[in-house]
Parts: sequence; structure tokens; C-alpha cells
Amino acid sequence: LGLCLACGSSDGNISVFTVRADGGWDTSRIDQAHPVGVTSVSWAPSTAPGALVGSGLLDPVHKLCSGGCDNTVKVWKLYNGIWKLDCFPALLMHTDWVRDVAWAPNLGLPKSTIASASQDGKVIIWTVAKEGDQWEGNVLNDFKTPVWRVSWSLT
Repeated sequence: LGLCLACGSSDGNISVFTVRADGGWDTSRIDQAHPVGVTSVSWAPSTAPGALVGSGLLDPVHKLCSGGCDNTVKVWKLYNGIWKLDCFPALLMHTDWVRDVAWAPNLGLPKSTIASASQDGKVIIWTVAKEGDQWEGNVLNDFKTPVWRVSWSLT
């Protein structure tokens, strides 16, 4: 895909812009990703979990996660040029708006990890062992006040 920019908007859509060789941009869209508004988006690492310890040629990963005013976290994957929901059901443990999502760098780890922050005061860590498994959420902390941002270190 090359360099991409994902934008979530209050109309519930996610727009994905991909730079072309001529410097222009192509656009694709995830319609009604979160019907009452998208508050956050975060790209998955470009390599699959465990890729650094595996062998063979691997295709790059084209996934992103989003948070919204519907209190959910969703994972999206690009299939044959079309963005589709990649987690069933949507990840629902928050009781208020999801303010931010952050996909953790995998650095060759054997699982995918996402953090979500919410107006409900909770930060939840979501993990999945491998493609096709169910995501599991665990409350990292209840701050008892809205949490607006989460960010992983690279180390």
C-alpha cells in the first residue's frame, strides 16, 4: 500500500488516503465505522505478530483499529482493496465513548495488543494470539476520570 493516512470523523466514517508515486492521493472509505462518530484510529504494525521470529516471505499487514462514540473498539482489515470488520463482535467493555486507541508495536511478539481509553475512566488492554481468534479485554486501570489518550513506547 505504501504511505497511508487514516482519518476518523464525526459522521461515523473512516477515510484512508494512500499516496501515489506521482505525489497525489487515492482515497478509500469505511462507511459508518462508528455510526455516531469516530474518535480515534491507529494502524497495526506492518508485520504480523511473530514475524521477526518466523521464517519465509511475509506479506505486509493492512489493519487498523478505531474507537467511537458507540463505546466500541473495532478492528479493520483490507481484503482485496475493501476495508472489512476483522473482529466479531466489536470489542465492547467500555460504558462511554472510546476516546483513543493505540495499537502496540509487536516487535516480533507472538500476539497483537491494542490499548483503549474511554470517557468512562478505564484503560483496557485488548489482546489476540493469532488471526481468527477472539480478542480478549482486561481493564488495566480505572482512573475514575475520563482518559483521553494512550500511547505505547517503542521499546
